[in-house]
Amino acid sequence: MMKSLLTCFLLLSIYLLNAQESNKNDLFLQVGSLLHNNYNSDQPGVAVSIIKNGNVVYKNQKGTANLEYNIPISDSTAFNIASVSKQFTAFLAVLLEKENKLSMSDDIRNHLPELKHLPYKITLRHLASHTHGLPNSNELANLAGKGLDYNITHQEIAQMLLNIKQVNFKPGAKYEYNNTGFILLAEIIERVTGKPFQEVLQDRIFKPLQMDHSMAVSSSSIIVKNKAYSYKKENDMYKNYVLNMKANGSSGISTTIDDLSKWAIEFQNPNKINNVVFDEMTQTTTLNSGKTIDYGLGLEFKNYRGVDVVFHGGGTAGFRSYLLHIPEYMFSVVILGNNNDFTPLNIVYNIVDLFLEEHLEEPSAPKKVRYSNKELKAFEGTYEMFPGTYYNILAENDTLYFQSFGRKGKAPLPVIGDGEFLFPYVPTTKFSFYENGFIFNIADFKYDCKKVELKPKDIPSKSDLLKFEGAYKNEEFNINYELVMKNNQLVASHSINGDFELFPLAQDSFYTNQSVFSKVDFIKNDQGDIIEFQLSGRNIKNLKFRKIN
Repeated sequence: MMKSLLTCFLLLSIYLLNAQESNKNDLFLQVGSLLHNNYNSDQPGVAVSIIKNGNVVYKNQKGTANLEYNIPISDSTAFNIASVSKQFTAFLAVLLEKENKLSMSDDIRNHLPELKHLPYKITLRHLASHTHGLPNSNELANLAGKGLDYNITHQEIAQMLLNIKQVNFKPGAKYEYNNTGFILLAEIIERVTGKPFQEVLQDRIFKPLQMDHSMAVSSSSIIVKNKAYSYKKENDMYKNYVLNMKANGSSGISTTIDDLSKWAIEFQNPNKINNVVFDEMTQTTTLNSGKTIDYGLGLEFKNYRGVDVVFHGGGTAGFRSYLLHIPEYMFSVVILGNNNDFTPLNIVYNIVDLFLEEHLEEPSAPKKVRYSNKELKAFEGTYEMFPGTYYNILAENDTLYFQSFGRKGKAPLPVIGDGEFLFPYVPTTKFSFYENGFIFNIADFKYDCKKVELKPKDIPSKSDLLKFEGAYKNEEFNINYELVMKNNQLVASHSINGDFELFPLAQDSFYTNQSVFSKVDFIKNDQGDIIEFQLSGRNIKNLKFRKIN
């Protein structure tokens, strides 16, 4: 009898093991189908890795790393991981804090005396949590005509930021995602250690974890072995999307799917010291008001279908990266890509749905999915996303429409439900309305758009506009713009960026519908003469341009 029971138990164990293995293989086949359905072998693609309980349980690649030479993506292909780099910078800073070499509460002016003129104390914690209030490096570089396709090194960007003289808002007052904080944090790490940032990364992270194919790339002249090239699709054709802007700290790390998986494994099973560091990085940030935000130090948090997620995404030029952890289930997903689309984001969460299905909550159905035109009228109005960037929301024939301010065309917004409307023209984008505002959701980014009252003036006469003409200079960053009349239209002209038309917004105030050069407010002296204009926009507020003639 005992022998029969043992035999039955053994057979049952074998059956269960085979069932588990079969289920696992079925999941892997479904992930493979995801990649197959979204990417072709002869087009830019992705590398994917799934980590469970400290082990890589699945790894795959699909697509081409270099279209010119038809080189396929492999597990040794190196990708620029863009903003996923931020967590490495934050890790180094916190690690140095544990060694008493700095404090996250330090005033950055003590480490960077070039910024001694800043009006407020900004801490290293402010830098690593996007609450510092400094203007963003990307917007400043773009304003000077040095965008993604301009060859600019990390050192040049850092030097530009060390000229900052004013802030957008008081540190700790709000969260505003940008790259400046992490670039300056990398500069502080270099000064504290007395070593180049790349060397500190190698010594403290890459070598200990045997991430032998990872490096910080601070210049276009640096050779990256087996690198993926960056692409974008235009008119059904792929084109090179060259990334020449190199910034360490906020971006710039080049790594492979194997190496980044080792970093994910360390997050799941950290040593004693690293565990303390990760614990500090994954604490939410508290603003001056007492409000907490879902960002720690180089890492973000959210709840997805009932499970808590720690993550960060990255995107620059055609490179895409995403690193997601679900600590409760020791589960991580890593994805790297070289095409400028949003597909990697969808793949990551499809993988989460597949592997953790039994632990996830079913999305709740919206209570209200139909709106009358009268109800939609409550959403109507003009909304400000950034200074100088405005949108109109219109209700017509039981349909909500989106319109760029000052433009005639409009686009319908399909209803999702409960005050949410799809923006189908950009993937993973929707509007979530609340009283007198909406959240513009783009992937993981959330932009708060408040309803505003704008009453643009009639077109000023040519004589009225002539008083604004002249050459203007920003002393901080040595940026020059000339305001001139062209075809009876006031235009801001730059030697590289070209011309931006200025449209009247209020007395002595104009907007441009451009992200680089957005809202312009002219300042007069006591005699009524124009002496400067102040430029505001995304991550820039009241940047002063003095009239020089």
